[in-house]
Amino acid sequence: MSKFKIVNRIIDGKNVEVEIGHNTLQYVLINRLTGMRFFGTKKHKLKIKNSIKKARIKNLKDKGFSDEEIEKFLDEIVIYKWRIFTESSFNRYIKVIKRFCKYLKEKFQTSHLTMFEAEKYIQEYIDVREARGLSADTLNTDLSALCKVFGRRTIEFRHPPRHGAHLKNDPTKYNTETGETTRDVGVTTGLRRRELAHLKVDDIKFIDSETVHIFSIGKGGKHNRTVLKGIVAVAKLKEYISRAEKTGNDFLLTKAEARVPDGLHYCRAMCAQNTYYAVLQDMENDPAKRAEYIQKIKDEFKRCKRKLKEDLNKPYCLRGYNKKAAESINKPVVYDRVAAMYVSLFILHHFRTNTTILHYLVK
Repeated sequence: MSKFKIVNRIIDGKNVEVEIGHNTLQYVLINRLTGMRFFGTKKHKLKIKNSIKKARIKNLKDKGFSDEEIEKFLDEIVIYKWRIFTESSFNRYIKVIKRFCKYLKEKFQTSHLTMFEAEKYIQEYIDVREARGLSADTLNTDLSALCKVFGRRTIEFRHPPRHGAHLKNDPTKYNTETGETTRDVGVTTGLRRRELAHLKVDDIKFIDSETVHIFSIGKGGKHNRTVLKGIVAVAKLKEYISRAEKTGNDFLLTKAEARVPDGLHYCRAMCAQNTYYAVLQDMENDPAKRAEYIQKIKDEFKRCKRKLKEDLNKPYCLRGYNKKAAESINKPVVYDRVAAMYVSLFILHHFRTNTTILHYLVK
C-alpha cells in the first residue's frame, strides 16, 4: 500500500498537486525530532570522537578516493550534528514545528502533508516570518529547528545573519513587581532561568567572608561551579537562604518567583558585566593579580579537561557590525581577554570569550 497519495489544491489561484501522507505532518516531525534527543550527554566528547574519525578519513586520499567521496564521508561522520543535547532546545524546536505545520495546514487545507512535500516550503515559511518583522535570532532558531528535523543545512536557505551584539531597545520591559526578588538573585548569581528555579539552599557553599560557590546543573547536563566574590553577594545570598529556611523551603526561590515573566537573561548579562569590570579594576589596582587570574583560568580548564586555545595576553577587538553596534550605545570595542575569560568560566560557564563578549558584555 502506498504511503502517500496525490491530491489537487488551489494555491494562489493555481491548481497544485500535493503529496498527502497517512499520518499528520506534525506527528511525523515530532516523532523524528524525539529520536534525536541526547539529553545528559556532553557534546564535547562526541566532538573528540568526530575529530579522530575525520583524521582517519582524510588519509583516504592516498588510497585513491576522490575529494567528493572524502567530503561525503566527512559529512556522514558528524555524529553530534543530528543530536539535541538539552531539553530546552528540544522544547523550543517542538514549538517551531507546530507553527510550521499550522502554516502549511492553512495553506493546503490539510494536516497530512508528507515530509517531501513540506520540505519545499521551508524557504517560503522563513520569508513569511521575516516579512512580519521577526528578529534574526528568532528566524535562525526557526530555520535551525526545521533543518534539524528535515536533515538539511542552514546554508542551503536564505536567511538574515545572526549578529553577536544584538541590541534591545528596552531589555527591562518585561520586569514585574513580583519578579523583583528573582531579578535580584539573577543579577547576583548570573544563573539561567532554569538553574534559578532548581537552585537549592544546599547548592550554595560559602568559602569565606567574600567568596561563595554555587553548584548547578547547566545546559547539556554540565556540572557547573559558579564563583562569586564580594561581601555584597555573600550577604545577599545569606539573606535569601535565611528567608528560605524560615519558610521551610529547600529551594532559594519559591515556585511563583521562579515562574515570573521577567527578562532574566538580561540579569545574567548584568552579572557578567559587573564581574568583568570588578576583575578589570582588581587587575588595574594590583598588576600582580593578572598572573593569579590567569592561573585560575588555566586550573579551571584543566579541571574541566579542556584545552585553552586563546592567547590571554591578546585583547579582544570588535569588528564590523558588532563594532558599530557597540559604538552606537557607547560600549567599549576592545576587551581584556583575561577578565572576559574569567567571566566566561566562573559566571557563564562558556569556554570561549567571543560568546561572553558579544552576547553579554555588549548589551
